[in-house]
Amino acid sequence: MSEATLIPHTIEGHVATITIDNPPANTWTAESLIALKQLIDELNRNREVYALVMTGQGSKFFSAGADLNVFAAGDKESACRMSRVFGEAFEALSNFRGVSIAAINGYAMGGGLEVALACDIRIAEEHAVMALPEAKVGLLPCAGVPKI
Repeated sequence: MSEATLIPHTIEGHVATITIDNPPANTWTAESLIALKQLIDELNRNREVYALVMTGQGSKFFSAGADLNVFAAGDKESACRMSRVFGEAFEALSNFRGVSIAAINGYAMGGGLEVALACDIRIAEEHAVMALPEAKVGLLPCAGVPKI
């Protein structure tokens, strides 16, 4: 699957829009996080892009983050890989050359909320709900918590 398929995005004028689109809850996979990092690196090289907007497909979920079953299954190697690629993707987003905006259009949970926190600006719809459910599987939120 190509980067464009994993991470749908458009560029209009000087604004790139990335749509988190992995139904039903716009969750992240290790592959989509790697593709996000690569896309942000590409956008950083494009001097015509000044701003980046992150949003979720549909109106129910911005992003529910990672599928917590990856961590709950007890596969230490998969959990470590997922944690590593989340950190790398969040770091790339935090270091985006222009201004980054999270357009939170629904539930932003766990890693989905942390993606929003990695952006410079967060704008939430009235119906948006934010949560950090990682503790249910013994994890601590990491990437964006200092911004809370």
